[in-house]
Amino acid sequence: PVVFTNHTRYDLYAQAYLPLLPEEISDTMLETYMPPFCDAVNMVISPSPGMEKILRELQVKSHVEVIPNGVDMQRFQKITPLARADFHFADDDILLIYAGRLAPEKNLDLLLKAFNGAAQAVPNTRLLLLGDGPSRDKLTEQASQSKTAERIHFVGMVDYEKMPAYLAMCDAFVTASVTEVHPLSVIEAMGAGLPIVGIESPGVGDSIEDGISGFLSENDLAAFTAKLTRLCLDADLRQRMGKAAREASG
Repeated sequence: PVVFTNHTRYDLYAQAYLPLLPEEISDTMLETYMPPFCDAVNMVISPSPGMEKILRELQVKSHVEVIPNGVDMQRFQKITPLARADFHFADDDILLIYAGRLAPEKNLDLLLKAFNGAAQAVPNTRLLLLGDGPSRDKLTEQASQSKTAERIHFVGMVDYEKMPAYLAMCDAFVTASVTEVHPLSVIEAMGAGLPIVGIESPGVGDSIEDGISGFLSENDLAAFTAKLTRLCLDADLRQRMGKAAREASG
């Protein structure tokens, strides 16, 4: 038996890495290729309902089984956080964390712009970016030119064993990616009790209940900044959403 599991937003990756290719052409190519490919295999797996919907929009008629990736949540739910003092952070600093590739498809330029807006309204807010990738130099340059450059921290690659402790140290997880299909980093952060600020899209939208376990925004700078700022301003809201996120992750 041949099983095809679709874990990539090929349509959006084409836009990110082939910007000169018109969206209509990339969509047409996928609509031409995906249905017969899926018909030729014995089973098609999607890790989320949102990704199944995308396959249907690409005219895939085959049966699609939704099977999420598993995450060992215990290691994220029962962990001692890193000491803030070791990073020269104050106890009352609001630490926002992103973990993942630093790459074009992650929409990180919007995240940095939104943080710059939120951080000017909430002076004790900091942003930690864990990970590395082809966009690091560009993003570092963008961050250095912002008014809140000293509060943006590029941590780099982190051993996966240390990830739960990094998450536990922080107050909220932030992502502007719209290319996720089953965002493990978001689910892990929820397990660590962090509220999420993300963009309404397959994967992230499947994981977060807007206003309950976090905030979902349109893919728009003003809207994303507004929701990020609101969460930074309200400690009680962060606590309630973090508790709901942990319960939802189970």
